[in-house]
Amino acid sequence: MNPGSGTRRLLPDNVALHYTGFFSAHNITAMGEVIKAFLENQQAPVSVRRRLFSSFVEIVQNILRYSQDSRAMIHADQDFRFGTVTLHMEGDNYVLESSNQVDEAACEQLRHWLDVLRTMSNEEIKQAYRAGLRTESPATSRGANIGLLTLARDVSEPLEYELRPLASRGYATFWLKATIHQD
Repeated sequence: MNPGSGTRRLLPDNVALHYTGFFSAHNITAMGEVIKAFLENQQAPVSVRRRLFSSFVEIVQNILRYSQDSRAMIHADQDFRFGTVTLHMEGDNYVLESSNQVDEAACEQLRHWLDVLRTMSNEEIKQAYRAGLRTESPATSRGANIGLLTLARDVSEPLEYELRPLASRGYATFWLKATIHQD
């Protein structure tokens, strides 16, 4: 149906991508193509495209690697993890938001890392990123927190997050917001 036919839109016009469901390498690639096309149509500067696409990859990799949702499944040696990702505009800013379930241990680690990142200067983030590239990953991580450092490096405002405890004991919803200004 066309938008003028009286149908009600579920998402506002400023939403470029919204996905809730199982994440896999295949659908992440497809979402990436949508984002690339959207940014080209928006005529976003190349530096903004790079930072936004890099941030998108880190956010969806976080879901694919760490989501603890009970709906996670394995098929043909591939993990499928459940979560949500949205790309939308707030004024002139590009905003990526994600959510997925994490366990209590992950909550404490995420809270610690994100609180530290929110207090760091851009130069401190760049130094920590370079140091992280040379450091071996902790046993609990799959990348020495490089994903969060990459996000913090590429965003225009400090990362926003919330950890909301779930009724099912031991789990929380992890919500993350990354804002990138148009240069």
